[in-house]
Amino acid sequence: MIIILDNLDPEILEKLETQATSHGRSLTDEIKVILRRELIKENLEDNASQLEWHEFIDKTAGSIDDDTFVRHPQGDYPIREELE
Repeated sequence: MIIILDNLDPEILEKLETQATSHGRSLTDEIKVILRRELIKENLEDNASQLEWHEFIDKTAGSIDDDTFVRHPQGDYPIREELE
């Protein structure tokens, strides 16, 4: 697969080349590493966000300690067909 980056800011290109050289990589390999790292980071952030949500639910579920709080009747559950 060939990907062409046109009109890349010369300052960005220079920084990429400098970074690649300092890491002992080609420019192409450096770009691959950066893209891979950013995608992994994004996935970790998504997972962390989900984990934080689950932790919040675990901490707060059933935590209302107020005698005036009333859960109103929810009605009857509909009867569903049995799964086979």
